[in-house]
Amino acid sequence: MTGPAKPLDRRAVITASVTPLASILGSGLLIIVPVLERTLGAFAVFGALGVCAIAWLIGTSIRHNVVVVEKRKAAGTLDSLTARCETLADLVIVIAYVISVALYLRIMAQYLVGYFTPAGSRLWEPIIACASVAVIVAIGVARGFRGLDRLDRISIAAVLLLTTVLGGVLLFHGISSAASGSLTLPPIPSMPPLTAALVLGGIVITVQGFETVRYLGDEFDAPTRVWASRVAQLVATSIYIGFVAVSTPVMGLGTSAGLDNTLLDITSRIAPWLAIPLVLSAVLSQFSAAIADTAAADGNMRGLNSWFKGPRPYLVGGAAAIALAAVVPTLTIVAVASRAFAAYYALQSVIAMRTSTGLRRKVGFGALALLMLAVAVFAQAAS
Repeated sequence: MTGPAKPLDRRAVITASVTPLASILGSGLLIIVPVLERTLGAFAVFGALGVCAIAWLIGTSIRHNVVVVEKRKAAGTLDSLTARCETLADLVIVIAYVISVALYLRIMAQYLVGYFTPAGSRLWEPIIACASVAVIVAIGVARGFRGLDRLDRISIAAVLLLTTVLGGVLLFHGISSAASGSLTLPPIPSMPPLTAALVLGGIVITVQGFETVRYLGDEFDAPTRVWASRVAQLVATSIYIGFVAVSTPVMGLGTSAGLDNTLLDITSRIAPWLAIPLVLSAVLSQFSAAIADTAAADGNMRGLNSWFKGPRPYLVGGAAAIALAAVVPTLTIVAVASRAFAAYYALQSVIAMRTSTGLRRKVGFGALALLMLAVAVFAQAAS
């Protein structure tokens, strides 16, 4: 007979939500606006709604696995096929996290360099990105998760403040434009629906991050991590949808859309003084997301094999991220990272399907697995 359930520690939930929230915001806040502009134009906010809705559904499979699969795995009652899927998923997500760390810090470097040198620099961008990886690895080796989490909390607080300022200015601009009759929405691109769907599938990395709670088991219990995942997704969804909504009128100014620092060009048209807050937000959000995924990769590698102990996970992951950041173009990293995360989500959905009860849940998780498999295979990178 079990005793009463332990009451949920709300403070622990907020603390645990920092890592997934930092990862989600860093994943897509800077690139989702220009990508949706090019893909959906004036309907960009519906694209944000759709992407966030899919992310929430994927989150249900992750949360199911936190509650059900972890318990069975600890008890040794997980069937062999599901256990193999779980091992494969752990390997895939390590690769995905290493790729994402390289991506975040390349984007951070492009914003930073782009502010001082609009044409960019093929020399300084990889140097800054690689140096940033080295700093994160050094903190992880010296201080472990606690050191990274403390730095993450400082970064995410600054990002939320700067994003609020930027969103407020964009909202004021939209209201002023509407009042003066000069509000202009961006045109709807003549992109075939299938192509648009493939592009939206290719930005699955923009909502990546909620799964990091799976690898914080040494720090927080399962109920805390489940609620942390929900809180992070709800906060990030409200920010994404609100930010895209207030940015849509600015998209109509005719700025060409694209990845990375296009948002800097868009905001500079309406308020040049916003360039500095935007660059600060870019630097902190990408650095914060890289910290979150480094911590998650460390936890995941330790669970893969007993060889990964002490500083080894940080050093191995950091070396791989530095190699990617130094030589692989940003757009290539985006495409590969999206496919890697989609493959991981497909595996997690298969695991949830195999361990769930009830036909409706099994069919739902199975359909989600097929959708993520399609994204992993057919997703089209934004250009």
